Amino acid sequence: MIIFYLAALIFAFGAAFVAVHALSPSASQVYELRQRAASRAETHTIQSPLLRLLWPVINAVLPLTKRFGSAEYRAKRAAEIPLAGLPRVMTVDHLVSMKFVMAAIGLLVGYAYSGPVIGLVAGGLGFMLPDRMVVEQKRAREQKIIRALPSAVDMLTLAVEAGLDFVAGLQRVVDKAADGPLREEVATIINDIRLGDSRAGALRSFGKRISVPEVASFVGVLIQADRLGASIGDVLRSQADRMRTERFQRAEKAGAAASQKLLIPLAVFIFPAVILVLIGPVVLSFIYGGGF
Repeated sequence: MIIFYLAALIFAFGAAFVAVHALSPSASQVYELRQRAASRAETHTIQSPLLRLLWPVINAVLPLTKRFGSAEYRAKRAAEIPLAGLPRVMTVDHLVSMKFVMAAIGLLVGYAYSGPVIGLVAGGLGFMLPDRMVVEQKRAREQKIIRALPSAVDMLTLAVEAGLDFVAGLQRVVDKAADGPLREEVATIINDIRLGDSRAGALRSFGKRISVPEVASFVGVLIQADRLGASIGDVLRSQADRMRTERFQRAEKAGAAASQKLLIPLAVFIFPAVILVLIGPVVLSFIYGGGF
């Protein structure tokens, strides 16, 4: 009987051991599940529908494309990707992987519809498309910052003249301004100052991130005023007036450029149609009516 109970106990422990190991995932399975969960979390942070659709393929190709790209190219793209407003999970490796994925898609689509020559052309365009996307989104983000900067400086001026210090005024801009890239950059300036950076250093970093003349001029004046101990309220007021004037001048310049750009479609499409409407009946009357 003792042997029987001992055998039953060993059998029970063996069955429990097998059941636990059969039902519980292994270490590799746990790692795979965690990777899938991380990938799903990354996908949820991506707003672009096309990028969200291609993200699993980009991650699958990623190990094969990490060796591509020169150090200069990678350094340049690493600086441009955050400025383009792309998702935080996007890295240079993802961008290189996306270039190969878009090239393969362009090659297959072009070859299927028009043959190998068009397929090669489409593949080349697909390979260059992600780089172009980064540059264009960076430029669009900078333009949004330029358009929103005068209003933000006005708000900062009112806050400082009301008695708040510079950092508190920046926080008021973050609290009251509309969502956009400038609001994100102002929040970054506040975080840099709170982490121990000086006000001039945080502003200088902002000027390096957004390399446009308007921002560089604004940052330079503020750094100079901080170095000389000038009243920050007076400096902000003068900068706000200057930015409003520049915004009005940019609007006038854009209007003049738009009128010049309209000359080509006007001369090619609209003017011939007007001439046809005016002279067409006269010509038809002369041809079919025997004269005027």
